[in-house]
Amino acid sequence: MKILITSFTYPPNKDGVAEAASSLAIGLRERGWDVEVATEKLEQRKVLSEGGIPVHEFSITGTPHRRDPYRGEIVEYYRLLIEGKWDVIIFQGYAWPLYLSLRILDKITAKTILVSHGYGALVWTRAQKFPFGLGQLFLSAGESIKMMFWIKKIDSLVFLSKRYDFLNFFDKTLARLVRHRGIKTIPNGINIDISVPKGSFRKRINVSEETIVFLCVANYSRRKDQGYAARAYRKAVIENSVLVFIGSEFNAYSKMFQEQDALMTNDQTLGRIIWLEKVDREETLQAFADCDIFVLSSSHEAQPIVLLEAMKEEKPWISRNAGCISEMEGGLCVENEGSMAESMKKLARDSGLRSHLGNKGLQATRIKYNRKNYLNLYHKIIEDLVVKNIPIQ
Repeated sequence: MKILITSFTYPPNKDGVAEAASSLAIGLRERGWDVEVATEKLEQRKVLSEGGIPVHEFSITGTPHRRDPYRGEIVEYYRLLIEGKWDVIIFQGYAWPLYLSLRILDKITAKTILVSHGYGALVWTRAQKFPFGLGQLFLSAGESIKMMFWIKKIDSLVFLSKRYDFLNFFDKTLARLVRHRGIKTIPNGINIDISVPKGSFRKRINVSEETIVFLCVANYSRRKDQGYAARAYRKAVIENSVLVFIGSEFNAYSKMFQEQDALMTNDQTLGRIIWLEKVDREETLQAFADCDIFVLSSSHEAQPIVLLEAMKEEKPWISRNAGCISEMEGGLCVENEGSMAESMKKLARDSGLRSHLGNKGLQATRIKYNRKNYLNLYHKIIEDLVVKNIPIQ
């Protein structure tokens, strides 16, 4: 069976969608299927393969909107979709690999699967200047109306949760509205068999075993909003503690967050915040193993893989209530900075609660959020669509 997985980003520059695309590609290849990937062009990718999987790169920019249309190697991308003789094409998330394919969907003979990692078309991200982000909101709402006309042409739709709403799972609400018969639920899954030694990350940041370590792993951005977690941590005023941020690289947002925090530390001197960048995968996993509590301050999420990484290491988490995070085991959801600060204090002083929540998260990864379960469910969808040729029910 020949499978093409498309993703806007793909390793080595990983984000949640890229991580999912990589895990699925490698997993399906391990099961003996012929898998290839289509993604953005990266200057630092020296070899057009990742783990033996061929990678097709395309230099394409733009958006679905008329004011900034797609441009670049579009014809080459179309040629891959049409002439590749694929049995299945899996679109990971909403970006140009999906939106461009909609123009030629009738010419694609492969079965198609769309994997949603959240669709916040009606989530308003307020901008500082007029029209304060409302223009983007209206454009996104317009794309949602168009979706109702093309979504039924996709053979199967995969969502991370059974939840329907008008925020992060608005696309599932639309699919239900048009009575799509191929709706499936497959939660994210991670490799739970990787063993990570403890102690080395604490040595790097020079903290003792008695120090409470809060950890936040996310790219520095407005949506991930590390400043939210930093302010909550300062409000908590926890003795013998440290908050560590790990982002891909410093940028304007990390600078802004650090400058904002510097204004607070004159009155709230307890605790220390460490800002890190360009930390490799191995050391990031060591940070998960060495922390006491994981913190996520994103304003917009679906089902974050970083929470699963914390759960696998039996670490309790504190997160803003976004996406389907409230359905996940092993942590505390909060609604504002004050409640995040209180949750930080609560977990810092109660080792028994930390152990209880950590164990709940660990068991959830063993039962539900693991790579084996993840691949089994995708295997069945693909088998039903292609091998058994079972019509969508």
